[in-house]
Amino acid sequence: MSEMLIPTQASEPSLDDPRALYCDLLKKALTRYVFRETWMPYHPRQGSLHGRILQHGRHLLRRKGLELVLQFPFDAEARATGRDWPPEAETMIGLRRLDNLERCVKDVLERGVPGDLIETGVWRGGAVIFMRGMLRAYGDRDRTVWVADSFRGLPKPAPHRVEDVEDALWQVPFLAVSLEQVKANFERYGLLDGQVRF
Repeated sequence: MSEMLIPTQASEPSLDDPRALYCDLLKKALTRYVFRETWMPYHPRQGSLHGRILQHGRHLLRRKGLELVLQFPFDAEARATGRDWPPEAETMIGLRRLDNLERCVKDVLERGVPGDLIETGVWRGGAVIFMRGMLRAYGDRDRTVWVADSFRGLPKPAPHRVEDVEDALWQVPFLAVSLEQVKANFERYGLLDGQVRF
């Protein structure tokens, strides 16, 4: 199974199936693979000298319609395998994991397996947006996609745990995405409807 998650190139859809073409385009849009971002907003650490300086100057920049940004080197392989944190994409799991998700959902639909779909811990909602897009592409009007998250980022680890490299992620604002933003991301793709529950 792990072989499906380690790619060398972007997925190639079957050219004779419009549903597969739609799903392929949706995956490339949700990961921003097709857009290849090259800039990201600059957010210095809070309390740092740069952070304090920018805090005072940010309102002046905004009045002029300006924003301080950093160059973001797009790496196609990292984006395909989900090894980067994209500045704008709705998902960071990468094309390969979305390919795997597509195979799983398609198998459920083809076999008529009953039940809804859920993602737990959705970040910006990309994978669950993709699931909803698949249901629409394949004409399924009966299933619900469930979007489960704190919508506040990762929880603080329990104090008695042995420290892990990921324990500090609860302090990363980039990983905290609000319910309103996730809903707006669904709307961006025209997929916020009665088949989506939060």
